[in-house]
Amino acid sequence: MTTSQDVLNAAQRHAVEMPGGALLILAGPGSGKTRVIAHRIAHLVEARAVAPWRILAVTFTNKAAAEMRERVELLLGEQARELSMGTFHSVCARILRRDGQPVGLAREFAIYDTADQLALVRGIASELALDPRHFAPRALLSAISAAKNERRAPAAVLARAGSYFEEIVGRTFERYEAALARSGAVDFDDLLGRTLDLFEQSPETLARYAGRYLRVLIDEFQDTNLVQYELARAFASVHGNITAVGDPDQSIYSWRAADVRNLQHFERDFPGAQVVLLEQNYRSTGHILRAAHAVIARAEGRPQRELWTENPEGAPVVVQELYDGEEEALFIAAEVRRLMREDDRRSADIAVMYRTNAQSRAVEEACVEHGIRYRIVGGTRFYERHEVRDLLAYLRLVHNAADAIAFARVANVPARGIGQKTLTDVGRAADALGIGSLAVAARVARGDRDPALPQLRGDIRAALAAFVALIDGFAARTTALNVGELLDAVVRETDYRAHLQRSDPESADTRWENVQELRTVAAQYEDLQEEQSLAAFLEEVALVADVDDPAAGVPDAITLTTLHAAKGLEYAVVFMPGMEEGLLPHLRSIDDPAQMEEERRLCYVGMTRARERLYLTHALRRLHNGAYRNAIGSRFLADVPAADRASAAPSARAGSTLSPRERRAALAAREAPATADLPPLAAGDRVRHAVFGPGVVVSCTVRGDDQEVAVAFEGAGVKRLLRSLAPLELDR
Repeated sequence: MTTSQDVLNAAQRHAVEMPGGALLILAGPGSGKTRVIAHRIAHLVEARAVAPWRILAVTFTNKAAAEMRERVELLLGEQARELSMGTFHSVCARILRRDGQPVGLAREFAIYDTADQLALVRGIASELALDPRHFAPRALLSAISAAKNERRAPAAVLARAGSYFEEIVGRTFERYEAALARSGAVDFDDLLGRTLDLFEQSPETLARYAGRYLRVLIDEFQDTNLVQYELARAFASVHGNITAVGDPDQSIYSWRAADVRNLQHFERDFPGAQVVLLEQNYRSTGHILRAAHAVIARAEGRPQRELWTENPEGAPVVVQELYDGEEEALFIAAEVRRLMREDDRRSADIAVMYRTNAQSRAVEEACVEHGIRYRIVGGTRFYERHEVRDLLAYLRLVHNAADAIAFARVANVPARGIGQKTLTDVGRAADALGIGSLAVAARVARGDRDPALPQLRGDIRAALAAFVALIDGFAARTTALNVGELLDAVVRETDYRAHLQRSDPESADTRWENVQELRTVAAQYEDLQEEQSLAAFLEEVALVADVDDPAAGVPDAITLTTLHAAKGLEYAVVFMPGMEEGLLPHLRSIDDPAQMEEERRLCYVGMTRARERLYLTHALRRLHNGAYRNAIGSRFLADVPAADRASAAPSARAGSTLSPRERRAALAAREAPATADLPPLAAGDRVRHAVFGPGVVVSCTVRGDDQEVAVAFEGAGVKRLLRSLAPLELDR
């Protein structure tokens, strides 16, 4: 298969064909960096005769890794399957599975995700009698993660503690690490840190991996933290053949310990590194690109470079002032409707991007009033749903009997008479004896006489014995059943569907659909050997990155997302509400120059997600903590050149002097059919809503020429809607 270079411009081709050594590709948004990485990999295989298995390509999300692999497969065909490609975490997990023994890891170690970590920290906080109002588990976990990313051990944290909070962090950190060790588990930070420890403690292991991967490619290099940067250096330590792709203008994750300075350190640590600039933008129109550049050009210390495009000029950027947050949301909804009606835009081509999650509320309500389907990126993820986590905990405990978090989650799910006090007593005994909770339960069930074991009633011992036997029975079948068959056994033998009906009858059917979807995922691992099937399934589930899109696949809906979650995405039309001081830039950044620069980069990232139309909106006042406050337009708006901006057409705006209800009526008159043309509704009527589904009308109130209806929706509660705007249909 050929890697035709016809689709590449001169700068891209130069980056693709560079010989060995260190290469830094500074790729602006929409400049085709994924295309360049894919073609460079193909070029190394076809033109440089590098075996695919000797190439390591690392990116930051599973979604990005899948896209990269798909593109390489189009160029190389079957050979692409031999590449080592994935996220930092997945690559390190594979290394530790194979070679983690020198740093104290058994091959079957568990990977604790955020929910598991929080459960562990909450338990430790309870043991230490900490007040969660002063020592929130999330804050403690964040501090522990920061220490790991800085490669500081618990003893170092305690030794440098400059406040009582830092002392509590150190004490919690000590117990946290001990608990992970007892459970044979690691967290996500450990996957990276332990791999770096392995390379430092076992030079022969480092030499083996660095010698194997003759070419190393790292995507989104501006998002690397200290540990990831050191890992990249380690992988390239033998030959120095490393390609780093990044853009300092898109560094927006300092709160995840990302350090944009790593791009500068690259040139310092790899002397003679070649630098290639990708400056031609293929995504945005001329107006959008110039507006975005004008914002980012004012960043302090930014190297002078400018994206350019051969795309049409397009429509000017709409900079629109509205009366308040509600009118802003109604303007967005009305404009979405207009674009879909007059410009034939698909709703999937439209996104609303905001600085804080709280901003979505008004937009959601406006979408409901206008009958606009929407999806929120960042809602409850599939693998965080209660029933999914229950079944995964069963499988984890079968795979790793020392997994204390999994034991605590399902020992009494479905209910079998094992209360919280018993679980606490078993956990304390496990800590004292240095063994897993399941092993303690087995000893208690046998009636062992040990002072460290809790003394329990006969019925509780019997319940523990039944649970231990259940898990042992599943474990005995791991050599004969693949993960899908094992999951079927867990669901069947725990009577899990009946448990859903008993515990949550109103949503049992929906939750059962999630169980069925989990079974569909498990089926993808049935071609592996039975024991490998379970391990691979659990590892891939645990490695689903937080920034991956949890709402993918929802048809015919606009996207609502934070600006941080929008990184890597693009849409034909983008709305950015809340362009105000205190929102963007955020209030927390006002007195911090470094954070202010990141807010500027965040604004730039949002603007460059737009291909054809961009709307920047702000309000004169905004509701905050129950009271309206005057708002000041964002400083970034002032940077947008007059030649590249315009206001919305008057027909697209509701009058800023009208009350909220009057503005709704104005929108209704302009955007919706008259209520006289709609079938009348009365209390007791069954209706169906495009978003909320079926419901029953509770009451109807005449509001001038309109009708306000209160509807009790199944699973969504009572909603008050204007008849002229609500997409309600009689469901008789």
